[in-house]
Parts: sequence; C-alpha cells; structure tokens
Amino acid sequence: MTIGMEGDLYSLLGVQKFASEIEIRRAYRTLITKVHPDKGGKEDEFTAIQRAYHILSDSDKRKLYDETGKVQKSADEEFMDSFAGGTFREKNVASEESGTNVAEQITLHQSKDFQSHTAGFEAWMRARGEGGAEIYTADTIAEKFGVMKSSYESVALPRLSVYQVKCESPGLPLSQLSVSCSPLPKELEWGQVLVTMKYAPLNLADTYTARMGGVYGDNRIEPPFVCGHDGVGVVTKVGPGVKSLSENDWVLPNRTHMGTWATMAVWKEKDLISVPKEIMPLEYLAMLREMCLAYRLLEDNGNLKPGDCVILNGANSTVGQMVIQLSHLLRLRCIAVVRKRDQEKFQKLSTWLKSLGATEVIADDGPIRATLDNLKFFSKPKLALDAVGGQSAIRLADALAEGGELVIYGCMTGKSPAWAWQSWVFNGLKVTGFNLRKWASSNKSKMAKMLEQLAKLVKAGKLVASYTEYELASEFEEGLSHATADARDTKILFQMSNLGVKSEDWK
Repeated sequence: MTIGMEGDLYSLLGVQKFASEIEIRRAYRTLITKVHPDKGGKEDEFTAIQRAYHILSDSDKRKLYDETGKVQKSADEEFMDSFAGGTFREKNVASEESGTNVAEQITLHQSKDFQSHTAGFEAWMRARGEGGAEIYTADTIAEKFGVMKSSYESVALPRLSVYQVKCESPGLPLSQLSVSCSPLPKELEWGQVLVTMKYAPLNLADTYTARMGGVYGDNRIEPPFVCGHDGVGVVTKVGPGVKSLSENDWVLPNRTHMGTWATMAVWKEKDLISVPKEIMPLEYLAMLREMCLAYRLLEDNGNLKPGDCVILNGANSTVGQMVIQLSHLLRLRCIAVVRKRDQEKFQKLSTWLKSLGATEVIADDGPIRATLDNLKFFSKPKLALDAVGGQSAIRLADALAEGGELVIYGCMTGKSPAWAWQSWVFNGLKVTGFNLRKWASSNKSKMAKMLEQLAKLVKAGKLVASYTEYELASEFEEGLSHATADARDTKILFQMSNLGVKSEDWK
C-alpha cells in the first residue's frame, strides 16, 4: 500500500536531502531525546519524528520517498496501523473512544436530548431486549412461513451420493464416527444452494459435539447427524430466490452444526458467508476461525501496548501459533506454555515456537511464576489466554501481574478452574470468557476488515500454520486417529477430492 506523507521528512529531522545514514541517525537520536513525552515533549511530534526516521533509515523506503514523495507500507505495517485503532504504531496512544465517567453520564442524562420522546422510545426498545427489535421483511417472512412451491421453479441436482461423516450416537469419536454415502436431494428449493466442500478442519469443537451426541454450547441436534462446524466450499448450483450468492463463490458456514464433513451439501443461503475469491489459500480459509480468534483475543483484552507481556497455554495449537505470531508483529512478549513431554521433544517444540516469535517456552507442570523467576523473566504478564482449564488455568492466573486479565476461550481438560478468594480481592484478578461465534453474530461489520488484514499477513508470509491433509472419503479414520494422538503440533484438515458415486436411490 502506498500513502502520502504530510510535511517533509528531512525537515522533520533537521537534515538535508543528501544527508548520510550516520547524519540522519545522529539527528534522530538528538531529537528523540529532546521531544520524548516523558521529558515534556508532545506525543504527536514524537511520533512524527519516529515515523520519519523509520522511513529515511530504510534505503528502499527512502529511495521511493525521494522519487515520489510517498511511503510504501508492508503488510505487517498496515496490520500495526489498523490493529486496536493504531495503538501498536510507533507510539502508545490512549483510545480515542475513552469511556464516560458516572458524573458525566448523570449530567448527560439530565439534558433535554435525553428527555425527548425519541430517547424514551429508544430506551423502551432496549428494555424489550433483542426480540423486541425484530423487523419483518419479505425475506424474513419467507424464512419463517415458507414459500409456496407452486410459485417458483426448483433447480434439479445431479444424481449423486456424496460422502459424509456421521455420528450415530454419543461416545468416543473413534467408535461413533464413520464415513457413508448419502444421496443428494433431487432439487434445490427456495433459498437453497449446492456447495462443494474443499477443506474442513478437525477441531476440538467437532469431537466434543460427537462425544456429547450433538451438543455445542446452547445448541443441540439429535443423532444421527453429519459432523463438522467449520470449513470452506464453493457454490456449485444456486436455487430459486437466492440473491447474494452465485455459482463459483467461495463460502464459509455462518452457524454451528452445518455438517461440513461432507463432500457436497445443500444449505440455505442465509447460513453461508461469501468471501472474496483468492483472498488467501483455501487451506487457510478452513482455519480462519483460529486466526480470527487469536486476533480478537489480543485486540479486545488486556488493553495491551508494545512491550507488554502475554501468556497462553496450549501454545502449540493453531490458535496458539497465531497468537504467538501476532504478538511478535505487535512487539508483545509472549510466554508459550505447553504440555510436558520428554526433553528432546520439548526442546524441538521450544525451538519451533520461538522461531514463530515466542519469547519463552515453558512446560505446564508446575508454578509458572517460579519458573519465570528462575529464567530472570521478571515482567509479569498483563493478559493470560486459557484453552486448557483446570490447574493449568490456575497456574496462568497466578503468573499474572496485579489487576491482570485471564480470558477463557476453551477447556481441553473439561475441568473448570477455581480460584481462592484472595486472587479476586488482593490481586484484582479479572476473568472473562470469549466465544468467537457469538462475537461474530453481533459484530458483522468488523469481520470484513479483520479478514482483509489477516489475508494480507498470510499472503506476505507473516502468518503461517502447521497442518496435515487427509482425504475425507478414504483417509478419515487415519486423520481422526492422528488428531487424537499425543504431542500433535499440526491441524488436521479433511480435503474433498472424491465427491461421491452415482446414486441408485432415485426412481
């Protein structure tokens, strides 16, 4: 991305355009000492000088600036500028959207604007909750009451039985899940599309739902059901009444229990999200949930600034890998906590996670605070991210700085952590939970921008993920076995190349 710069960068540093690298560096060092905010300088002036030096000290960026007067931004620089409202630029700034204190709220609500009929109506609507704000359109009426079949012409589908992974009853996935063939419907009805799946990940949410017999959060379906919550596919056929999707569109599921472990499926248009073609490799789109989760965990929690410390368990998971790499880009120190394994395997894992950007890698087998003290890592984390639960979450919380925040976004052990009351009262511990699907349902406007930023980082090689592919129809059992193995440091992706067989069920 190319942008213009206000003011002459050489003038900002007080040097001539033909100044040498040493002259530029010395001028920068002199100025930055004088205008530092800690010494009474202005924040905007300090930031301008930093950005000028950042450009003029880079030979390629300086050459472009000299020739065009513009500055080239890399993918990670664009990410830094957009993340958390620009907090992670070459400056530490307070949020422009600062909260209003109670006294200001009281004064504000005594004003005439807040005593108007409109304000009263809006308050009444809020008091009614989400159900009170429901708006009926032609589409919602059609969805709720249906469309008469005689009023439209359905679209015929190929005579094909497609491969699906079904859960027959609650229990261990290895014993309850199996691949079978099921015929496609004969035709597409109102608002339906046929999707050919390309990749579907095997996530903990999928195996949890299988073990529980169809339960995920507050939602439940009865067995037998087709497994899979996430994945990426391509629209193959479009049914009557479909407005926002076309053939060959790339789509993602927009709700749970979609049954994405299938080579082809018929879904409603409203249950799919269209994404730009070629925005990133299909394999990475299949893991988009993990990337978005890592992004949100860092942006929405801890009020982080460059130099702060983050700690997380399950750090070798895909989410963990993404948190480590994003933290590195944001100049956050990241402590990766992983399950204990033999020394050789631990050392290999530690080397890999540090290559992704982890500052320290420690085993999840004892007091974390004492381990960090032994490593002479004295800066306590402001934010802890828990995907394990139980004692592991308690150890994370114990390592936090006073007033630190722990965010629970998963529970691999199935055990809820319990803290002593002293942690709440004397240490100011804050504990919150986070679910990406619920966040996305109420923040749809933010999804496109986040997807764009993540895609740029993936294409620039700034975000990478370890994954292993298995063909759904022929290698499902092997992939499932790999997913349940100990010390697995890779995401399992089911790839759909063999779509199915000619169906004999149609008469």
